[in-house]
Amino acid sequence: MKAIRRYYWLTQKFLSRHYKVILRTTFVVLVLSSALIYFSRYLPTPKQYTRIGLVGKFSPETLPLLIQSQVSQGLVTVNADGDPEPALAKSWVVSEDKLVYTFLLDPDIKWHDGSSLKPEDVVYNFKEVESSYEEGKVIFKLKEPFAPFMNAVARPILKNSKIGTGQFSIIASRVNTGVVQSITLSSPKEKLTYKFYPTETSAITAFKLGEIDKVENISYVPDDLLDDSSVNTTKNSSLARIAVLFFNNNDNLLTSKTARQGLAYAIKDKTFGYTRALSPIDQESWAYNPLVKDYEHDAGRAKALFSTDIENLGMVKIELKTSLQYLDIAEAIANDWRQILGIAVDVKVVTNISSDYQVLLTDFAPPSDPDQYTVWHSTQPTNFTHYSNLKIDKLLEDGRRTMDKKLRIDIYQDFQRFLLEDSPAVFLFRTSGFTIERKPLF
Repeated sequence: MKAIRRYYWLTQKFLSRHYKVILRTTFVVLVLSSALIYFSRYLPTPKQYTRIGLVGKFSPETLPLLIQSQVSQGLVTVNADGDPEPALAKSWVVSEDKLVYTFLLDPDIKWHDGSSLKPEDVVYNFKEVESSYEEGKVIFKLKEPFAPFMNAVARPILKNSKIGTGQFSIIASRVNTGVVQSITLSSPKEKLTYKFYPTETSAITAFKLGEIDKVENISYVPDDLLDDSSVNTTKNSSLARIAVLFFNNNDNLLTSKTARQGLAYAIKDKTFGYTRALSPIDQESWAYNPLVKDYEHDAGRAKALFSTDIENLGMVKIELKTSLQYLDIAEAIANDWRQILGIAVDVKVVTNISSDYQVLLTDFAPPSDPDQYTVWHSTQPTNFTHYSNLKIDKLLEDGRRTMDKKLRIDIYQDFQRFLLEDSPAVFLFRTSGFTIERKPLF
């Protein structure tokens, strides 16, 4: 009790002797705290900084659309229904013969360097399209009607490959022998650095090592990251890709339609845990046709069809090329062909896609417009299946010349139906793009 009384007496003595100083100090602290709270709203807040991994090899002129669309805009944007909406152009007029497109630029839009948007800044370098400029206008003259033209002018425009009009501006980039290693974007609130990796595996490894905070648009997420409570995984169906078995239609065996169909019917599982894809046109497209031949597994039909045209080929052997990403799926398909069709199948992992193949398992991103002229038309050098069908050629030609959307739907419905009947490829499954990122600590 004596100790308590002594402590009380000393405290009382201290307060009575220094209470003025304590009051002044308390008052000053309260004033300063209030001022700090008030003025902090006017102080610049540090930008959120994120390091993001992307897979691919790009030059400054071919940056991925994900980055281009943050830095700039095209003349228009195209919505999910395939209809154009204003962007750099506030309005446009299409001539009655569908050959002349006149775009009126928005006069309020400026480049990141502060200069006004001029008609001469709009450069797309289209082949066989004549460009001309008037005050506030950009005019394109086509040689023939081209239905996906609005999708073409939706591509973002960058002045000098780095100056845009969008939310973000490019503030730094690292380029080695023409290939972009990293690029940094900045907005008033955010700073983003994109780093590029050759494979999904290398990007995921960089994420695990803490070199990046996020990986975007990958086709799979490793189990250890799915189980990691500190990692967020999100799925984005707009980044869909379709896994496909492409047949080389010039191959002695695969030039036969029945052989291709037999191989398709022999595959037991075409989904491998994903959503089934029936055609090269995405299921979310306005032109998608779900009523096509689906080639669901049928061992009896597979044997009958495959044996129709192979009597003179002797011992049948197929080489199936794929990437490391799809190796397990390729092996499963190869086993189906060995067991059901009794053929030899050699699975080979490749790092680059070329036209030198017999069967190729890979994936592709379906375009927003259903036009796939460059992929399947017999005259195109990018038709790497070497597929040739006059009916398909005609449908592809009509589909890109016809401006009426209802007619285009009918055309592309037929395109899918006839293409699937001919089976120049087997469409397996649809994958969504995944994003992995670390959860915030606070």
